[in-house]
Amino acid sequence: MNWKSLKWSLGLKPNFKNSKENGEYGEWLGKKDLKKKGFVVLYSNWRSSRDRRNEIDLICMDHEILVFVEIRARSENSFTTGFESLNKRKRKALLISFKAYLREMPEIPTSYRFDLVEVDLPSASTSKVKVFHHENIAIFNESLH
Repeated sequence: MNWKSLKWSLGLKPNFKNSKENGEYGEWLGKKDLKKKGFVVLYSNWRSSRDRRNEIDLICMDHEILVFVEIRARSENSFTTGFESLNKRKRKALLISFKAYLREMPEIPTSYRFDLVEVDLPSASTSKVKVFHHENIAIFNESLH
């Protein structure tokens, strides 16, 4: 456990002014939420061995289903939701990353899905964070096979 995770585990929130730390905090909250639901986290920030640009926030197991998870941490005052922020370029990057993961694994799972975790960060550290988990979202026009 790193210093930030320890600090957050103790209830100390970031000041929500640093976007990099907000993203890390959002990923930490998303992972914590999924674990609470019984997900087993296989990888955090998985990167392809062939191309390090191909990255997946979380890869989990939900019973027998492999789950690719994209976490979108946004300010509660943001003009777009986490789902809406998955623009065409981001979806294309995710599709390339998912295909890379499936290509690099010795065994392709029989079933998998794509989930999105939206983390709405408050503008003040005294306010509550909201986490929304969207299961089995359809974000690709083409098949992964």
